[in-house]
Amino acid sequence: MDKENSSVNKKNKQIIKQLSIIIVNWNNEALLKNCLDSIFKTHHNRGYEIIVVDNHSADDSVTLIKKKYPEIRLIKNKENYGFARANNQAIKIARGNYLLLLNNDTLVTEDNCFSRMVQVMQDHPEIGVLGCRLYYPDGTLQSAGEEFPSAWNVFRNQILFMKSWQRLKDNNKIGNGYKKTDYVCGACLMTSQKIIKQVGMLQEDYFMYGEDVEFCYRVEQAGYEVGIINDISIVHLHSKSTEKNIIEILKHSISNDLKNIRILYSSNFQLWLARLFYSVGLLIRAFLAIFRRDKRAGDYLKLLQWLLSGKGIETGASYYF
Repeated sequence: MDKENSSVNKKNKQIIKQLSIIIVNWNNEALLKNCLDSIFKTHHNRGYEIIVVDNHSADDSVTLIKKKYPEIRLIKNKENYGFARANNQAIKIARGNYLLLLNNDTLVTEDNCFSRMVQVMQDHPEIGVLGCRLYYPDGTLQSAGEEFPSAWNVFRNQILFMKSWQRLKDNNKIGNGYKKTDYVCGACLMTSQKIIKQVGMLQEDYFMYGEDVEFCYRVEQAGYEVGIINDISIVHLHSKSTEKNIIEILKHSISNDLKNIRILYSSNFQLWLARLFYSVGLLIRAFLAIFRRDKRAGDYLKLLQWLLSGKGIETGASYYF
């Protein structure tokens, strides 16, 4: 049995040596520390590398890395470059054959889960992007990969509140094993140097949100699969790293969603519908917030005004209201 365990540990070490874990951070020292500690606690063979890109944090995030984690490769930016550009900085210097883009608001709970993801990609070279199951801290299932955005999906999520209803479903209904999907959530997205060389890095005009959709689209266009391995899971606190500036965050989310719809369908009508559904959804949320005496009502109305002003995506197309 000891020989067997030694063989397994050696295999995990060989696999994980090929992995670069990339984490982008901005003003979230506590989240970053918890994320890093969870990686070190669950991955005992330190053959992998971690690269942290700090986007000009005003807190003690950089000091934390330098003092507590000297083995981590640190890129310290002089301004906030956004998620896509910061990840690209790390990708350019990464030594691993496999690259894991990991949010700082995640917690790793399963031993050697990232080495297992690497093994899946090694065994299945047809997979170009791989994700894992994501859970909220309360144990409910979170979306780790979905269909590409469309006007219909905007209607379902913004007006029918389908994502909220899905959280109430029985988590046990999801199956195990590998499942194909259109795109993988950028909170935990694994790819390879081979794929990066073939399709390119993340598009840097996506400051945050939506870059995962566009990247997975290019990977599929190149003939590779994108999927989720449901046998592996991590905890994702979801938006905890960005909740300090909710209006700007939602602007990026909406505008990049619309941008991806335009890329995917080249249809002004579908783009017009998506903007309409977003506008109605914001109005519904504003009324609900007023009814609940929630301070966010003003935020939703500001977002609605911003969207109706013709913003939210680059100008030049005839889809305005």
